[in-house]
Amino acid sequence: MSHIGYRILHTSDWHLGNTLHDHSRIEEYRSFFEELKKILVQNEVDALLVSGDIFDTGAPSNAALELYYSFLTSLNGTCCKNVVVTAGNHDSPSTLNTSRSLLELLNVRVVATPDAANQFKNEVFALPNEEAPQVIVCAAPYLRDASLQASLGSEKFETDEQFVRAGTKAHFEKLQKLALELREKLGKNLPIVAMAHLYAAGASPSDNADDTEYSIVGNLENVNSEIFPPVFDYVALGHIHRPQKVAGEDRIRYSGSPLPMGFDEARSQSEVLLVNFEPGVAPVVRPIGLNLPRKLVTISGTDLSEIREKIARQDRETPGAWVRVQFTGAGSVGSLRENLADDFDRTSLELVQAEYVARVDNSRATLTEERDLSEFSPTEVFERRMESVETKMGFDQDPELKIRVEQAFQEILKSVQEGMVD
Repeated sequence: MSHIGYRILHTSDWHLGNTLHDHSRIEEYRSFFEELKKILVQNEVDALLVSGDIFDTGAPSNAALELYYSFLTSLNGTCCKNVVVTAGNHDSPSTLNTSRSLLELLNVRVVATPDAANQFKNEVFALPNEEAPQVIVCAAPYLRDASLQASLGSEKFETDEQFVRAGTKAHFEKLQKLALELREKLGKNLPIVAMAHLYAAGASPSDNADDTEYSIVGNLENVNSEIFPPVFDYVALGHIHRPQKVAGEDRIRYSGSPLPMGFDEARSQSEVLLVNFEPGVAPVVRPIGLNLPRKLVTISGTDLSEIREKIARQDRETPGAWVRVQFTGAGSVGSLRENLADDFDRTSLELVQAEYVARVDNSRATLTEERDLSEFSPTEVFERRMESVETKMGFDQDPELKIRVEQAFQEILKSVQEGMVD
């Protein structure tokens, strides 16, 4: 049965190729794509919008690429006639652009790089096409420094924060102007949808954002949601892994990541967002929850006997789950992995992460995790090193110096990450 109006499905932050402490998640992604295709078909979705961070790294594995291409080709012949993919800060524009022309044959439009030379016209288009337009899309990829400067022209700013905010605002003003011109050209009062990969002020990052590079790389400075004026009937955001509205507005949304990127994200509901456009009325947004193929659970206890009891109970409640064990008692019992190996062998659970959690005051905890250096994120290594040299560097006497060092690290890491994916 056909539906009235035009339907899009908003998702983002797939992070294909993501591993959890060297554990492959390929099967989880296969399950997600099977469910996503069912959602598209069952809800008669016309277009799928994916707002950045398609891959977890700028150089995705063959397995991650195979997932991407297999899913997109599987949509051929379904009700979903159009797909729009934008690049996020984790994506390599060149990797996404490699298959852009080929994917266009399947009505998959990839926007990986703002085309400043042509006034960013590659980011604004009608769906399904200009011959029978239903919506206008302003598909902005992650805006790197060169794109922000191109939007600003010769204007300069004293701080990186001012530069990012002003450049992002200027970019979306240009897209808004192009969209309104296109709407006038087409002669129809079409709804306008914006796509963006950024950190909007007021959004709540994931619980573990301070412990991962996700809080550092990608627009470090948040931008005000006022850059999305009411002319944008819906704003499909990516970058923050927790699904949410921005500034309480139904029309400005993060879909969140379909899979939790770590144990501290496991408490968030994973979902995609179905948006229905009908003439003369505001779009209706309906979240659709996803069935995660594997649970990530945390088991904590002050002694081994308490942890062992919880392991047995967890096996009955969530068989097959991946587990993080946190020892919260005083002192040490040696290797948690060795002490608990037999307990996990008797279950369907898998121990993925083990750590000591020692409370040092009312607001802070120290973690000692059983993993080698290669498993730490760059941010974690930096923070641990900062803690070890605080007194030597005089940070306790000069807090401003510490802030300047942290800011310098963030700028360097951002430059390195962007250099790796360009």
